[in-house]
Amino acid sequence: MEAQYDLIASAAEVDAHIQKIARDILTNHASTPLFVALLRGAAPFASKLMFAIAAEVPDYHPDLDYMMISTYGDDHNAKQPIIVTDLAPTTDVKGRAIVILDDVIDQGVTSDFVRDLLLKRGALSVELATLATKAVPGRISQADYTGFDAGERWLVGMGLDDATDGHEHYRWMDSIWEIRR
Repeated sequence: MEAQYDLIASAAEVDAHIQKIARDILTNHASTPLFVALLRGAAPFASKLMFAIAAEVPDYHPDLDYMMISTYGDDHNAKQPIIVTDLAPTTDVKGRAIVILDDVIDQGVTSDFVRDLLLKRGALSVELATLATKAVPGRISQADYTGFDAGERWLVGMGLDDATDGHEHYRWMDSIWEIRR
């Protein structure tokens, strides 16, 4: 079955959501938190967010590191997360405010795993910023900062890929599209 794609958010709309998230984070964090982007999905969102923060307050100097967590594998069903790539050895989380960056929160399995891990490592606080939030019944965790509500749609673009169409397909579009099958 061939997929069809419907535009959900243009590049300009995505940028507007990211600028709002940047302003909200700046309002809540007078000093720079450690941003932890969850690869691969959060890479486009994290990059645009760091540019938006620097544009709002040029001397804020965002501190960004990355983790790669495997939760989904080759299908759309969440499983027990594992750390594929951890923070840099020089990154210290003890006593720091942290903002996890992810492309979307659906079940919250990955973000909850990373939040708990960072708190166990001594983080002062851990918040979550996502570009999109999916409607998932029974989800306990919520994003502290989110761009838009994606409902139950399966999305591509801005870090979200269509793994059923091919490895990394559509992840690097600067707009967001719904997959229809």
